[in-house]
Amino acid sequence: MTQQGTIKKLLPDGMAEIEVTRRSACGHDCAKCGGCGGLETQTLYVTARNKADAGVGERVLIEGETGKVLGMAVLVYVLPIVLFFVGYALGAALFTGGAAGAIGGGVLFIIGILGAIWYSRRMKAQGQVPYEITKRL
Repeated sequence: MTQQGTIKKLLPDGMAEIEVTRRSACGHDCAKCGGCGGLETQTLYVTARNKADAGVGERVLIEGETGKVLGMAVLVYVLPIVLFFVGYALGAALFTGGAAGAIGGGVLFIIGILGAIWYSRRMKAQGQVPYEITKRL
């Protein structure tokens, strides 16, 4: 996965913080589609290895290790949803009434979100970032 971005800050240990404008997957031909309602872009900040030795303000090309990026997406998006349904089923089976299922689902959903946040912070603290700057533009 490759994207373009602008270096906003140089970090220790050969890392950089990059501003990436993430575009929607529709191709941005809004005149033909009109389906997105104008929600076309989102600005993200990612940390990447600065192998190109680029400086602040430079436009760069960054590449992501697809396996790690997809794994993180599963952790952030899929795991909390799965835990919600597991918690709902356990709560409904152990206690009579829908409220217990909803509470159990909510608790496990929050645990899934907190687990994803913990894992993300741990990866960042260990310097395990799935992105690297491959060249200057």
